[in-house]
Amino acid sequence: MTATSTKALLGPGTPATTIIRLGLGVVVVLTSLVADADVAKFPVAIDMMIPLAAAERWLAGGVAYLPTGFTDREILPPFLYPPFVLPLLAPLTSLPLDLVRYASALIALGVAVLAMRRLAIGWVLVPFVLLWEPMFLGVWEANIQVILFAAFVATFWIAPRRHDLEPQPRPIDERGSVTPLVGWYAATVASVKATQIQAWLAILRRGPRAAVIGALPWAALALVTLPLVGTALYGDWLGQVARASDPAWWAMGPSLLKFLPSGVVAALTLATFAAALVIRGRDTGIWIGLMMLVVAPNMHDYQALFLLPAMLRIRREFALMAAFLTATATVQGWWLSIAIVAVTMLLGRRWPVLYEPGGGVVSAAAL
Repeated sequence: MTATSTKALLGPGTPATTIIRLGLGVVVVLTSLVADADVAKFPVAIDMMIPLAAAERWLAGGVAYLPTGFTDREILPPFLYPPFVLPLLAPLTSLPLDLVRYASALIALGVAVLAMRRLAIGWVLVPFVLLWEPMFLGVWEANIQVILFAAFVATFWIAPRRHDLEPQPRPIDERGSVTPLVGWYAATVASVKATQIQAWLAILRRGPRAAVIGALPWAALALVTLPLVGTALYGDWLGQVARASDPAWWAMGPSLLKFLPSGVVAALTLATFAAALVIRGRDTGIWIGLMMLVVAPNMHDYQALFLLPAMLRIRREFALMAAFLTATATVQGWWLSIAIVAVTMLLGRRWPVLYEPGGGVVSAAAL
């Protein structure tokens, strides 16, 4: 079979390719439904219950950063957010818990939909992406990573002209395209998770003023709340973060810390910081997301949201295989999905057929 005939048979839009994609799509949906059923066994918005409980303890003069959640599976998981979050949550502790929980889940749902729409995902496909286990988990548990992911998307992509699965990259390498608002989006990505600072560093390299101005609200929040929480609580937080980086923690997920020495992982993390400063091109956001994912110290399933922009860039067949593998919620599936997406992205630079056709770079005038 010649290259021309192979392309005619397996190129995008052909009957054979359509059948393959539909089949893979059905497998992804079925696998996700099974995984989602397990997720639904957890209380709705459990990831809002954790900081609320910490805020209640703090208000009562107790210990906000309890270490027992690392060893006792019968209690709430440990609180890991920085201390400035506590005064923000304190007013919510006076409200009915169920009200706060379900409102948090609805907010997570709305933010997830906004992120998907920014990534040019049409309304017909939105429910299916919501079923994808990493997305479903983040929304169901009302995890803050959904909000951080939306800020990441807003940093590197603009509102699309059409919702045709072809996200419009923000032309951050063009003069005038990086504004303080973009800097704030990028700073938000790292606001409660310092290991996700790569997005802000990418913006800092292109627009130092915009990046610094964008980070000021978060710095101001930390300073304003400091008299309330005190400096000692930040020491407790750092100790909690250190415990969360211990491979012995059962809920860490398939982090590299489970397979490599901590010094090696720290070096890789610093390498991603350096790479974020020098990486260029329309796929900058995609590579930033992949780097943040690979070096995440705690790899819960919703961390795979950062794969989504790359999955929209590569051929649908590979993207659907990656979606299936992440939905299996297994260590092997997790790392194999990352490998498929990253390798396809890399090889696509040599063989563009591995990218999904379409998409383009918009100019600053389109902003």
